[in-house]
Amino acid sequence: MTAPTTVADRTPLPVTVLMPTFNRAHYLAEALDSVLGQEPPPAEVIVIDDGSDDATGEVAAAYSARGVAYVRQDNAGKAAALNNGLGRATQPFVWIFDDDDIAAPGTLAALHQALVDHPDAGYAYGLCDKFFGEWPNDARERNTAYASDERVALYVRLMEDFFIWQGAMLARRSCYEAVGPFDTRLARSQDYEMALRLGRSFKGIGLPIVAFHQRHHAGVRGPKGASVKAHEVEQAWRKYNHLIFRELHGSHGLPEFFIGTPADAGELSPRQTLTARIQRGSIMARKGLWDLAAADFETAAHEASALGVTELCEQEKAALRRIFQRGARSIFQDDGEAQRFFGAVADFPRALRGRIEGNLLLPVTYRLRRLSGATDRRFEIGQLRIMARHLLKGSSIRSYFNARRTDRGMYGVQPLLAA
Repeated sequence: MTAPTTVADRTPLPVTVLMPTFNRAHYLAEALDSVLGQEPPPAEVIVIDDGSDDATGEVAAAYSARGVAYVRQDNAGKAAALNNGLGRATQPFVWIFDDDDIAAPGTLAALHQALVDHPDAGYAYGLCDKFFGEWPNDARERNTAYASDERVALYVRLMEDFFIWQGAMLARRSCYEAVGPFDTRLARSQDYEMALRLGRSFKGIGLPIVAFHQRHHAGVRGPKGASVKAHEVEQAWRKYNHLIFRELHGSHGLPEFFIGTPADAGELSPRQTLTARIQRGSIMARKGLWDLAAADFETAAHEASALGVTELCEQEKAALRRIFQRGARSIFQDDGEAQRFFGAVADFPRALRGRIEGNLLLPVTYRLRRLSGATDRRFEIGQLRIMARHLLKGSSIRSYFNARRTDRGMYGVQPLLAA
């Protein structure tokens, strides 16, 4: 039997909710209701209107009696709206929530308690699922997320994939202050770029809960000057992710890509340096930054030769196996990109090259098995042909079957699974 709610249970949590919005009047009320309906509720809710020209102001005004603050700015994009909101936040914890999503009951209390229990952590997060159309909706598809006790392992996995959504994350306001404002150059992926900055500097606590329900719809996204239609979002993400990761490649030292303990006084050994370089090159390949990936693999090939390396370590295997996973943005725009990348692989010593190619081939065969269900079948076939042309060879087949037998998936992290 559930205990009755007491007055004390309704004492607001020391949380500021920031809800940036632009022309989403028809969804805004549902998002606000889901946030205000948390038990206990947040102490502060701020709606930042990024120059909407629909009924957003009227919808927000209806919530003023419930303590929702409304701020309007000229249209400048989501990043600018969030920076505006962060400058107004008064509570020690911040929950950024989109104007068209639905918070799951109990989310705020669970995330807040996790940070109370782990004062060394900068943020706590859960999972989300997605639905299409109107709410309520039982047809929901859960996303995949990961957790780790090691900050570096979680950060490496986050560089590979975005899985810590803002609506599923509660962060200390001091952490936002420490890493700086949202990047206003980014019309898309500003949430991913901020998650990377937080993950680089602070420990995160993963909770096995569905924190919110993410709405997918056919509406226009982004500010007026850089809006994109729903079917163009993937191309926009690719564009801005390239900007983020090209800068990340130059700003990060190799130790940030190594999962484990450096050999001596914080310095990587030559063998660990090789692992870190293969990991960084694999991340760049996942993002489709083939020039950076090839450069890392070319250098790694020379290092491997000098060290006499003939076997891959577990981190290297895991990194290589994720390059061509279905859903990665490891897209070849032309055969020249493929020639340079696979040419860099060919520079490795012969025995090691076969092992690398076998591990690269593993997700390609998984993708072949799912080809019949692909919505972009013609494009997918073209990509698979390029991969097969470079990877289907006798030297890689034995390593491929060994990779199948030893495929453990992730390295250093565990899937975050909700009941």
